[in-house]
Amino acid sequence: MSSAFGVRRKIFASSKTIYMIIILSFMVMNQILISFSCASERPTPNAERRTNSSSPFDSLKKTYAGVNSLEAAFHQKIFIASLKKDRAFEGDFYYKRHKGFLWKYSAPKVKFFLYDGQYMWQGEDEKPFVVKERIRKEKTTGTFLDLIEDIARMDELFTLKQQSIVGSLEVLEIVPKKDSTVNAAKVWIDKQNIVRKIEIHEFTGNINTIEFSAVKINRGIDNGQFIYRPEKGKEIVER
Repeated sequence: MSSAFGVRRKIFASSKTIYMIIILSFMVMNQILISFSCASERPTPNAERRTNSSSPFDSLKKTYAGVNSLEAAFHQKIFIASLKKDRAFEGDFYYKRHKGFLWKYSAPKVKFFLYDGQYMWQGEDEKPFVVKERIRKEKTTGTFLDLIEDIARMDELFTLKQQSIVGSLEVLEIVPKKDSTVNAAKVWIDKQNIVRKIEIHEFTGNINTIEFSAVKINRGIDNGQFIYRPEKGKEIVER
């Protein structure tokens, strides 16, 4: 019995590490949401570089309201500093305002991270249980789990360190104003004001890069995507 408990503790530790990576990735995704909103709602004026706006954050805050739902394919690469190795992941992402989000991984393993507005559900095909964890709001401020509130306070949470043009892309370098699991981030935006890539530098030395493709905005997503339905033979473990 103690041996099984030990194994589960190790699995939980591993899940917690992956969970932190996903939270950081969600922060990234919401930068994507905002920028795609700019491109989707006003394609012609937003194809021009921002020259009159006092801050890129002002534009992001104003345009966020245009995104009600988003789905996209994603490719994620994480450089793990302690191992000096890269790990690659692929899957699909779903977001719906007031409902939650779903990271649905297809490679290298089938797994999911589902946030239903109250709980985070974590599951993997090869494991006999699903982890259910309540999300405490005070612990998630600045991670963009609460999209509207955090985006409205973006200029309070982050500082724009540098804004530059590299080739045909605009690059924003941002840093958190308070201690965070993120040391810095870079955001690449094309001429249509679409984010092509974001790179997050974590305090651990890990580098988390994520890119999106086949993006669909405000096409409508069934609410059922954001409800966890118990799976036969899977134990639900709360923590």
